[in-house]
Amino acid sequence: MIRSMTGFARHELAHPQGALSWEIRAVNHRFLDIQMRLPEAVRALEMRFREVIRQHIERGRIDVSLKLQWSIDKTGTLQCDETRLKALLTAVERIETLSPFSHSAPSLDCLLMYPGIISEVEIDVTQIETIAVTALEQSIKLLNDSRQREGEALKQAIIERLHRVEALAKEIGLRQPELLQRQQAKLLERLQQSPVQGDAQRLEQELVFWAQKIDNSEEVDRLLTHVAEVRRLLQQTGSVGKTLDFMMQELNREANTMASKSLDSQVSKAAVDLKVLIEQMREQVQNIE
Repeated sequence: MIRSMTGFARHELAHPQGALSWEIRAVNHRFLDIQMRLPEAVRALEMRFREVIRQHIERGRIDVSLKLQWSIDKTGTLQCDETRLKALLTAVERIETLSPFSHSAPSLDCLLMYPGIISEVEIDVTQIETIAVTALEQSIKLLNDSRQREGEALKQAIIERLHRVEALAKEIGLRQPELLQRQQAKLLERLQQSPVQGDAQRLEQELVFWAQKIDNSEEVDRLLTHVAEVRRLLQQTGSVGKTLDFMMQELNREANTMASKSLDSQVSKAAVDLKVLIEQMREQVQNIE
């Protein structure tokens, strides 16, 4: 299914040890550009999260943020190294015994400032990895569901314009025999009015020249072929946005050639209408993954 590159999703997951919340925003980009904002406690999992995103999203700028509220136990996340504290107190008592100087007992503040006595318990990322990845995958699913709905709307808008492009191209094609006959009549009239008697060979050469100059049949055929290819691409799955963008360039090339060859006001107007429709489709294609 065709997917848009723009979307938003948020997913929260509760757990006995806390809760986490993913938020994902997606906008247009030529390639896949992932920007992540993670709590320091799970920074080590960034590459794992990026891998999960790449498995489900092929193109776009993806801004991802994780909010984490996680507790180690009911007492908090600070721990006291009792063995180190006992060793410190033993050393203090020994110094008091050996020192000839008068001194006061070390304050609690001094003991707490000694390196290694009090430390913060780090979150074990292995405990949270599975939960975080599961929540991230659900967030991506919500994002892709919304992008797919928008992509379907873009697809219908493009298909509607393809119908009109096809109709205009066929209209231009049907005008070719009439335009050639009209040009032939004009040439015959000019030759008849010319003081120099024309011959059949000269008339044939002039007709061939003008027929080549105003003939849009090749451009019409190529444009119709491109229309069929765009329809086929719109039925594909995966990332087709870049290919569709290329096809819009090819459609526009054919429309420009038709406009430059036109010697008829109706064909010129049809060519301009074609360019307008193609530009409208190109703007829609810019949003497709």
